[in-house]
Amino acid sequence: MKPSSHETYTYYSTLSSKHQVTIPMKIREVLGAEPGDQVAFVYGENQEVTLKVKKKDALLSLFGTMPPRGDSRPMTWEDIRKQAKEERMSKREKDVE
Repeated sequence: MKPSSHETYTYYSTLSSKHQVTIPMKIREVLGAEPGDQVAFVYGENQEVTLKVKKKDALLSLFGTMPPRGDSRPMTWEDIRKQAKEERMSKREKDVE
């Protein structure tokens, strides 16, 4: 439900003791806001505040959700080259079989 240019709707929310506020359902619907999205509070002229929604980036939101494969210690370039060579050799051996 998008208000026309001459209609104004008012929705209220109470500031919590942690200075947090819940965005009313109708406003979330109009903005298309979903869990994980960022909400921007844009302060403008006449002390008006506008809400804008930045949709979460699905790929970036996955960062850090999976543990690293194998050993978690950083590898040197020499270690990486050695591991790659071993993997190539192992694959070649399997292809010959």
